[in-house]
Amino acid sequence: MEASFNSGSSASSSFGPPLDYSFRNISSLSHLEKRYPRQSLRRQRRSPSGRYNSNVIRLANNNLVDTKGLYQMALDVVEYPEEVAWLDLSFNEITVISEDILEFPALKMIYLHGNKIRKFSDLAILKRLPNLYSVTLHGNPVENYPNYRSSMICMFPSLKSLDFAKVTEDEKDLARLHIIVNKGSSRLSESHGPSMGGQEPAHHHHHQHGAYHRPHGHHPTKKHSW
Repeated sequence: MEASFNSGSSASSSFGPPLDYSFRNISSLSHLEKRYPRQSLRRQRRSPSGRYNSNVIRLANNNLVDTKGLYQMALDVVEYPEEVAWLDLSFNEITVISEDILEFPALKMIYLHGNKIRKFSDLAILKRLPNLYSVTLHGNPVENYPNYRSSMICMFPSLKSLDFAKVTEDEKDLARLHIIVNKGSSRLSESHGPSMGGQEPAHHHHHQHGAYHRPHGHHPTKKHSW
């Protein structure tokens, strides 16, 4: 995808192509300004400050274990970091999303597929991004939870797309029903004894049909991000 996002700001007309640091064997976001991004069909444009006029950052197919330093990196390489609308962090080793993700208030899309995020609670920070409407998570352990998709739609009511599939009105209705049923089950559990909620999925994992799965002890084959 070469087009930049039109964020509606006066700066948006100057945005160039995505800033692409994919396939660079990056394990730390420090000093990324010293590296040149991959060339795209459209030429990268720099501002007088030397930073790039882009609102899309690609860091796919690297070795990142968290997002620490992401905003500082954006400050170093992007002219308007507050206008970044799309982050591609797919196919890394990410387990934790740090709070500096909140420094991107215009963020609309985040690709996290092919990482190592285990729990819904690890994603809770993303709920604080007011404009986020598209998330990818397939290929993470979290997708092995029962009712994964419904749970994600419950957690992010404004989602329009999850794992490259449109969130339908029927799915939103089902997610709301899921919340009601869970609340009823919780009350019933409280009346009969301690709740077993909040546990991680069983190790045997009942996989969803068509889900991306990583064999035990094997890192997924690096791929181009979609």
